[in-house]
Amino acid sequence: MAVKFVLSFLILMALQAAAEDVTYFEIGGTLTLNPMFSEAITMLTWKHKANIVAEYIKDSVPLEYLGDLKGRTNVNLTTGVLTVKDMRKSDDGQFTVEINNRVLPVSFNAVGIEKLPPVEVIVRPLTCNSDALSCTVSCGTNFTGVGPVQYFWKKGETEMWKEDEKTITIKNEEGKDRGFTTFTCKAKNLIGEKESSPAVNPFTGKKSDNTGAVAAGIVVPLAILSAAGGWFIYKKYIKKDESSAQAGQVDSEGQCRV
Repeated sequence: MAVKFVLSFLILMALQAAAEDVTYFEIGGTLTLNPMFSEAITMLTWKHKANIVAEYIKDSVPLEYLGDLKGRTNVNLTTGVLTVKDMRKSDDGQFTVEINNRVLPVSFNAVGIEKLPPVEVIVRPLTCNSDALSCTVSCGTNFTGVGPVQYFWKKGETEMWKEDEKTITIKNEEGKDRGFTTFTCKAKNLIGEKESSPAVNPFTGKKSDNTGAVAAGIVVPLAILSAAGGWFIYKKYIKKDESSAQAGQVDSEGQCRV
């Protein structure tokens, strides 16, 4: 008997979990929830977080809106569809509906999400060049509050978009990624998408040669230090000695000898 009760409870929980529909809405946008009810509606109650937001009883209670959503809510009494405009992040939560004295098995878990920010291709490491065996490219930075995100990549200008991970590894090999001139990515969530500008393939550049730059980085500072040192010595010692020598040439009458 106990085993049968446990099995029944687990089945009920599984059915409830399956019936809960995660519904994403754009913050600032409109949420529409459809209970998919086809019969004539004589009684209806919508709840949000267990609080009544809309109530109607035919020939008894006219349609009334209540709670925090009042002023933003509309119910279609033919279909039972609930519409809430100007949605906020604080409106996250479970919506349930009771029609004709029956609590429908479906519930809606509303989750607010933001639009995607602009994206760009980020190459790692920053020193990646034609000498590297492999590198990684990522589609944008970490996104927060945007819900599930899909990522697509395009290699070169004519290749087709292919769905892949946010970060992929590119290999500096013939027949792999060396032959493509650019990499472009696209991020897509449930309310929109953003595409990056093409990023130059780091494997297509010339091999790095930093000898000249390193030499310049050493020689130029040394030259500046040498010039500064020479000027200091001249001002402190040589010019001082010249002034003393000129002063010694003045005769007792205060006239300077030529």
